[in-house]
Amino acid sequence: MNKQVDTTYFVSPQGDDGYSGELAEPNADRSDGPFATLTRARDAVRERKAQAEDELQGPVTVMVRGGKYFLDQTLVLTENDGGTRDFPVTWCAYPHEESILSGGRKIGGWKPYKANILQCDLPDARFGQWKFRQLFFNGQRQTRSRYPNFDPDDPICGGWAFVEAPVEDAGCMGFKYESSSFERHWDKPRLMEVFLVKPDGVTDILPIRSIDEHSRTIMLVDEVIDHFGMPYVLGPTKIGPGYRFYVENALEALDQPGQWCLDCEEGKLYFWPPDSIESAEVVAPTLTCLIDVVGASHLNIRGFTFTETRSDGENMHRGGHEGYGAMLPKAGRRYCGEALHLRGAEHCCIENNHFCAVGANAIYVEGHNLRHIIRNNQISHAGGIGVCLIGRRYANPKMPRQYPIYNHVTDNHIHHCGHFDKYVAGVFLGLSQGNVIAHNRIENMPHHAINLGNSAFGRNIVEYNEIRYVCCETNDNGAINCWMEDPYGHVEGEAPRSGHVIRYNLIRDVQGLVRDEDDRLSPSDVTFGIYLDNYTSNCFVYGNIVVRCRAVGIYMQGGRNNIVENNIIVDSLCATHLGGWWQPQMEGFMTGNHFCRNIFYRTSDDQGVLHRHIAYTTEPLSDAIGQSDHNLLFSTRGKDFTIQESSSPLSDMDDSKRLFPVWPQIKDISFAQWQKQGFSAHSMFGDPLFVDPEHDDYRLRPGSPALRIGFQPIDVSRIGIRG
Repeated sequence: MNKQVDTTYFVSPQGDDGYSGELAEPNADRSDGPFATLTRARDAVRERKAQAEDELQGPVTVMVRGGKYFLDQTLVLTENDGGTRDFPVTWCAYPHEESILSGGRKIGGWKPYKANILQCDLPDARFGQWKFRQLFFNGQRQTRSRYPNFDPDDPICGGWAFVEAPVEDAGCMGFKYESSSFERHWDKPRLMEVFLVKPDGVTDILPIRSIDEHSRTIMLVDEVIDHFGMPYVLGPTKIGPGYRFYVENALEALDQPGQWCLDCEEGKLYFWPPDSIESAEVVAPTLTCLIDVVGASHLNIRGFTFTETRSDGENMHRGGHEGYGAMLPKAGRRYCGEALHLRGAEHCCIENNHFCAVGANAIYVEGHNLRHIIRNNQISHAGGIGVCLIGRRYANPKMPRQYPIYNHVTDNHIHHCGHFDKYVAGVFLGLSQGNVIAHNRIENMPHHAINLGNSAFGRNIVEYNEIRYVCCETNDNGAINCWMEDPYGHVEGEAPRSGHVIRYNLIRDVQGLVRDEDDRLSPSDVTFGIYLDNYTSNCFVYGNIVVRCRAVGIYMQGGRNNIVENNIIVDSLCATHLGGWWQPQMEGFMTGNHFCRNIFYRTSDDQGVLHRHIAYTTEPLSDAIGQSDHNLLFSTRGKDFTIQESSSPLSDMDDSKRLFPVWPQIKDISFAQWQKQGFSAHSMFGDPLFVDPEHDDYRLRPGSPALRIGFQPIDVSRIGIRG
């Protein structure tokens, strides 16, 4: 039996690629020491593996000393760079030192321009050869010059201009802005971009072709594309009222400390530094990806800070994949990139890293990926998604699926992402199965916290996550969201859709954002705690606590045979909502849903709604709910609970209305009438005796009537990040 031999290489800012890399610091006569670059360390690992007769005889570690490493190329780790189950290859930061991997380049040579604004020459940026949307000052992301300016007192609803009307014959490439939007002349609008947010929150950052100040019109270089990857068809066919925007990268708008703009015609960068620039570090990003893992197995990446990567693309997803549903890539647009990319890899561990202000997605797991562990990472202020697991299915049925399977995303803190794209999620899955998303804390997100995407064929488990202040800048969304519209029905030769397990999650304060009838940005009534959208079926939704989700606690759209049990729903306008009206080929799907042993709790003066059911179907309305019983309902104001329902049979509609029919009238029925329909015979009204609901402590006191209906207490101590 061969003796185990552990191998460690070191990388340091004081190193040299001519050294052996086997010392943590240079020796006294500087004849040996650590490597200087990660690339040289990777090559040393390859050389070490080549020396082994059969395989590694011990684990290999690349330990990176504290300091900042400006990567001039992506570190690519292939199947030649992985390890084995017994002897993995580990890349890690040196203990108790901060190892920063930057995708940027230092900028210097500053000269005075005007007042507090400095300028420097960037020949590489001339004629658009190097474009970037981020600039960093001592590691902090600065603000690209914009108008209107960012409003720190109202960071979500303030700092916007609004579209007044579309431009005739311009399609989705032009709009007229309100008269109060601009107060100044723009000298070079062709260098500017418009950050445009659609009524549902979908974002586009588009170059401006021209601005006509007299007609108050902006014409764009590219067409606005919706989140279905096609010209905007699910709403206004032109850019019109309801859209909000600001313009960026105008020198005339550079009027505050921390702002900058890039003139890519002349190759000049302008910057008003927030502090003295004499000893400061100013960095502009060059790389879209820092580490690319392709085909490697048993590889660990631990303890690094990933930062200062570039994002100049619009697509949050790579093309050629399925499972996005509403997040389909936009045709003809570039992919934005990611800080860490995994493709065709197995048994990798990504832990204890900090992804800080990366330009696009933080961690992107693409295609076949098996049994990765992504845990204890902090992901903050990313330009796009926090963690993405997404697969693909080939048109040729003989080609196997390639998708992430049996991966664990646990104990991560993900917050303030979506800087460049508001239609993102903290954790996003698409065409994947058997993954566990657990014990994460996800907060302050513009859109979803967790999106299971279009994963109809496989089951994923979402449990013990703490979620709050999400869906802050978009509409028609949910803290936990999924859909199953593809494939329609059961595909021949495939198993029925499995359904997901969504259990023991704490979801608080989900409001949404929409422009109301008074032209103000206000909370949306189309925002949900748990959103089982577009035929999502066979899910087990159990033991969740959903608090102050403005519209609906748990929403189901067109699905069947979902079990919603043992949940606590507090202060939503409606506890549960069932809707089934989409494609007629899915007729009959809205059946057999089960609601039992839940607690519905209200503290407002509004009348509580237990179920709201809107159906476009030829089936009887009651078929949507297979069972609703043994629930506990309580209003601290003594208000009653009602059931709202409406039905517009598809047989009464012409073909033009079957895809998006006219919204029907809502009919209220009393709880007693609901019982006469055969429901809630054993449901109860009564105070559940929460420990301290005013401070969101929803544990049950002894003697709670919820225990008499079979409600099982939820162990809230297990929710959230462990340790």
